[in-house]
Amino acid sequence: MLPTVWAFQPLLTGIFVMLGIVMLNRLLLQSVISYTINRHQRIDYTVGLLNFVCVLYFSALAIYFQYLGHRTNSIELLANFRILVMVYTIIYLGRRGGLIVVAVNALSRFVFFGWTPGTWEEWIVSTLLYAATAFVLTNAERTRAGQMWVFLWLDIIGGAFWLIAYFLPLHRFGHLTALEALTEFLSFVIFNWLLGYALRVLDSETTRLSTMTYAATYDHLTGLRNFGVFEQDYQRLYKEYQQQERPLTMIALDIDWFKALNDAHGHLAGNKVLTTLGQILSQETITYPTARSYRVGGEEFNILLPGVYLEDAAKLAKTIQQHIAYTDVQVDDITVNVTISVGVAQLRETDESASDFYERTDRMLYQSKGQGRNKITIDD
Repeated sequence: MLPTVWAFQPLLTGIFVMLGIVMLNRLLLQSVISYTINRHQRIDYTVGLLNFVCVLYFSALAIYFQYLGHRTNSIELLANFRILVMVYTIIYLGRRGGLIVVAVNALSRFVFFGWTPGTWEEWIVSTLLYAATAFVLTNAERTRAGQMWVFLWLDIIGGAFWLIAYFLPLHRFGHLTALEALTEFLSFVIFNWLLGYALRVLDSETTRLSTMTYAATYDHLTGLRNFGVFEQDYQRLYKEYQQQERPLTMIALDIDWFKALNDAHGHLAGNKVLTTLGQILSQETITYPTARSYRVGGEEFNILLPGVYLEDAAKLAKTIQQHIAYTDVQVDDITVNVTISVGVAQLRETDESASDFYERTDRMLYQSKGQGRNKITIDD
């Protein structure tokens, strides 16, 4: 085969495979991010569900490449891209996530090829690549070096790999000519910069989309879900629980004299009260896995409690009321104390529509306000 054809075909194939794998990974991650992102968390692939999904994805990819190499008897298949996948998993998934992928790759190599010189060789190369990448990352973190510096170091790592493959013929490649080794190195450089650029662009787009998703879902002051999400969740839960024997309860609460507080101390004080209340609702509902809290109006909040009986919902309402009453909200040199009025109701078989349940809970709230505020009214 002519050298130009020999160089062009693997490079072109590798680029398309690389872009396809990266795009599929991002599609999977976007569906995860849409469920997990909130304003208190930045997108971090080294921990949590995102890390788990990425480790699972790239581990499956490592197994597939080993299987494909065994099936086609082409263990050098897409060598540059496989090296970069290993390196970038360490960069993006952290040392622990990267180590898991490297270990899965090594184990799958043994499963498909057994104890061969090539297996030992791949284990050694993988270990050296992991150590070199970890060293580069450690220095980049210590010196706060930019991504350009990291890419250059990855080029050096790739160059070292193909230099070794040329002078110490590796089992998987046989004897490389100088032209072949140089071509593979140049392909590595192209892959590296294309992959780095693609990941930067996709990261930026993912961050933008997650920010937009949060803005459309959460209230920026309280960190709670907004009225639009409440309407969707409420209608869905009503349809689901209306046909079941399991309970569905709702707590409606309102900050007492909130307008007077704003008039007396200013909107900054009011905002601080709203933020504090949002934090309290998040803290107190954490023991109820199905609970969801919403800011549905200026000083109005709702809590949906699927699977929670009226008695337990009333206890939660009492806990929230006391927590708020005993909380001092500090605004500059002013200490503000607030109370809330609360209404609690449970879905009934006689509720003919979602509005019946909502309006009954709302009536309980307004009874509390009409009785002097700082009250809890339960729909018995």
